[in-house]
Amino acid sequence: MINWGIIGAGNIANRFAESLTNFTEAQLYGVACRTMEKAAAFQSNHPCEKIFDDYQLLLDDSEIDLVYIALPHLYHHEWIIKALEAGKGVLCEKPATMNATEMKDVAETARTQNILFMEAMKSRFVPAYRLAQELITAGEIGEITKVFTSLCREMPEDQTHYHYMPKQGGALLDMGIYNLSLIEDFSPADLTVGAIEYKLHENQIDLYVKASLIHDQFEAIIETGFDRNTETVAVITGKKGTITMPNFHRAASFTLTTENETKEFDLPYDHDDFYSEIEAMHTSFNRKEIENPIMTLEYSLHCAELIDLIKKKIN
Repeated sequence: MINWGIIGAGNIANRFAESLTNFTEAQLYGVACRTMEKAAAFQSNHPCEKIFDDYQLLLDDSEIDLVYIALPHLYHHEWIIKALEAGKGVLCEKPATMNATEMKDVAETARTQNILFMEAMKSRFVPAYRLAQELITAGEIGEITKVFTSLCREMPEDQTHYHYMPKQGGALLDMGIYNLSLIEDFSPADLTVGAIEYKLHENQIDLYVKASLIHDQFEAIIETGFDRNTETVAVITGKKGTITMPNFHRAASFTLTTENETKEFDLPYDHDDFYSEIEAMHTSFNRKEIENPIMTLEYSLHCAELIDLIKKKIN
């Protein structure tokens, strides 16, 4: 039996714990929150053996194999490192870290400790995304020349204070990481920032960003923001056709268009949009891997580097 511990007890931790009940080979063993009251409330909804009001006490528990970190972005790096040093495999919510320097530290620690780490980029693991990638790898749309991604939500500050906090807020880190993960997956290396437009809050967090990432004859577009609603879509264009993926951050369908035909693919989640990434963690844990091939340490580092590139252009 694989024993999980959860650090943090917000909405996403609740969703993770619910998905974990779909597995017979794993269970929620413990949860750590800032107070015992919060931990007990979480336990009442998601039964587990132990609760803690100290994150380190959870990490010190020898019965726990894997840890899911569902804390605010700012605290990811600290508790990833502490978990890895405690010998726990780690699945951490996106973005794994605030910047590339922190992600390099995570990768080095995972390799030094020989312990599994994976960023919880669940969009990469769902069946629709996996099939789209297989078709692209098989050459169905030819060499990729352009990737367009848009993910914007109108999120007023008075309704979502967390997203506007100066040290960890902004659309790039919270939502744009989904865009950049897809761009990273289907783009050549060594992208540079071309044209960019953006809107900043008075506290300097990014409210809206639309940027072109280029390499030779290739271009990728990221559009993300808290100040408007757009159609959530990724369009991957190749020399022989396109793949259009609505709701690419949690895809359940896509359209393949070539000169000769148009095909619709509908692939619902296995149980829910968390299930496939949890399954991947179990597979890597059982194989004693330190990274999963679908979301490797280098992939997470590349995504962090792209955010750094765009932020440098803004600043």
